[in-house]
Formats: sequence, structure tokens, C-alpha cells
Amino acid sequence: MIKSKAVIFWSFCCLFVLVMFACSTDNGLDPDDARKKPLELSMVTFWPASHPQVADGHLTWIREVEERTGGQVKINLHPGESLLGAREIFNGVAAGVADIGSTCPSYTPGMFPLTEVFELPGYQNINSVAASMTAHEGYKKIREQLGIDEFSEVKILMFWATGPGNIMSKFPVRSLEDVQRLEIRAVGGSTAPVRVLGAVPHAMPMSESYLALDQGLVNSILGPNDILEGFRLAEVVNSLTRTPFLYNMVFVKVMNKKSWDALPAEVQAVFEELNDEFALTYGKLFADASRQGLEFAKEQHGLEVIELSPEEEQRWLAHLTPIVDNWVKEKEAQNLPASEAVAIVRELDEKYSVEYGEY
Repeated sequence: MIKSKAVIFWSFCCLFVLVMFACSTDNGLDPDDARKKPLELSMVTFWPASHPQVADGHLTWIREVEERTGGQVKINLHPGESLLGAREIFNGVAAGVADIGSTCPSYTPGMFPLTEVFELPGYQNINSVAASMTAHEGYKKIREQLGIDEFSEVKILMFWATGPGNIMSKFPVRSLEDVQRLEIRAVGGSTAPVRVLGAVPHAMPMSESYLALDQGLVNSILGPNDILEGFRLAEVVNSLTRTPFLYNMVFVKVMNKKSWDALPAEVQAVFEELNDEFALTYGKLFADASRQGLEFAKEQHGLEVIELSPEEEQRWLAHLTPIVDNWVKEKEAQNLPASEAVAIVRELDEKYSVEYGEY
């Protein structure tokens, strides 16, 4: 009797195991795969959730990563400096506080001296698409041809750029004399040009600009048109003067090295594929957002748009000519291959301005 009960018990156990195995492999799923959880990565950015760079850019990129890796990766985005401040993002990612971050190299002045080459005045800088491709491919060429990598602490995913920007002010700026009244938010390569023109530059992240303008800490800002809507600056400025020759701001998306090394090779390949795709996608996004931001500011806030006359523009340009030469001398005194870097960027700027000039 005891033996019969034991046989029945073990028969039931075997049947239970078989049923569970059958259930776990139903629909062709490998039981090991069923137990796998996606690798979760954190991503930080200073752009607010409402900005097109987040709503249409970063979230689209994240969705593509997750889909193309077959769900092996899940990325949790923290926008609007909710995890790291704009000035903290690069170092925070390098230290592992976040896995991925998008930021502006110019928010940490002096940390990336050769990267300033992309923001010098005098390039064609025809639109954000050309500027983005110039920055993305320019970084690769500078690293490969000149042996300089200012971002060796992290894994570089991609570069992109705003392209041309304009002076947005509380009062009309129609002449060089008006510029001399400006207390202006300017960062990176745009700082020297506005100083040469007679304005007083104040460096600060874009996320701090609304409050600075609202409280009168500055009376103007140099930036791309998308900020009029994306950062609500149309509420605190009254006029815009077109100055495409003054401005280009470069952005970078970086990843913690340990986080990168932990990814399977096939997942790394997906990231690399998307990096090249989205340098172009982000450039187009900024071009579209620039047009939309300007129309929004004109229609909703009555923004005045000022075009400099050809004669007045030449007055401005005459003051800007020596800036590149001075920059090259300064960086070469630091043993950096500045003239070679300028030559690389000029070549790419010309190439992509022709290729994407009609966008």
C-alpha cells in the first residue's frame, strides 16, 4: 500500500513538471527567454519634456532602440534636469550616476577646448541639418585624423547642432550701436563674437535663461528659434534680429563606458546604427522646430523680426574676421591642432551645406 502511494505521488510530480514545461514553451517561447528581463538604462537631459528635442527626438530614439533590440533594452528618460543639472550631465554620466545623457559641451567652459571649433563664426552654417552632420562627422575625423578625443571618459553616441541662431531681446536691435546695450546670454563659441561686437556675454544653461530674462539679469539671448516656444522665451523677449553668422551650438549624447561595455555586441551594433541615423534626424528636428518656434512667437506673442541691411551686416562681419585667427593661436599655444581642426570643419560645412541646403 505504501509503495503504491509512493508510485502515485511520484507519477503526479512527473506529470506536473511535464505540464509546466509544456506551458512554458507554449507558442514557441524558450523558457530561458521568458525569464529574461530587459536591461534597464537611465537617460538624462536638460531639455524639458515639452521641448521637441524630447517629445519628438529623444523619445523616438528610445523607442527605436527598444524595438530594434527586440526588447533587450529599456531606457528610462529623466528630462528637464530632474536627475542631473545641465552642467552636471557629462560628469554624472562619466561617473555612472546615469547611463546615458544628452548635453551641451559649452555648458562646461574650458573642458572641451578643441570642440569649440564647431561653434566658431564664419562657416556657412546654412541650417541645423548641415550643422549637425558637420559636428557628427567632424568629431570622427578629428579623432581619427588628428588623434584627439576630448570625450575619452565616455562612449560617444552622437553629435548634432542647432545651426544658425539669432539675437532675441527686450528691445529692437537694428545696428551695431544697439548691440552695445546688450547684457546677453551667450555660451561657447558665441561668447567671443558678441563680446567683440560690444555686448556683455553671460554664460548659463538654456534652462536658466527664462528666469534670467524675466528678472532682468540679462536683457537678451543669442540662440536658435526653437527656444521661443520650447523654453517659452517668447514670453520674455520682444524682438528678434537675424544673425545666422553669429551662432551655432553643438550637442552630444554620451554613455557611461561600463554601461556600454555591458551591452551585448548585437545591441551595441543597434546603437551605432541609430547614432548615424539620428544625427541627421535630430538636425531635421531642429530645423522644423526653428520654423515652428518663430511662427509661434510671431502669432502668439507679436514678436518683431528684424533683418539687418547688407551694409549693416558687413559692419558686424568686419569685427568678427579676426576671431578665428585668434582662436587658432590660442589653442595652438596649448599644443592643440587648431588650424587642422578648422580645415576639417570648413570642408565638412561646405559639403553638407550643399547636400542639405534645400532642407
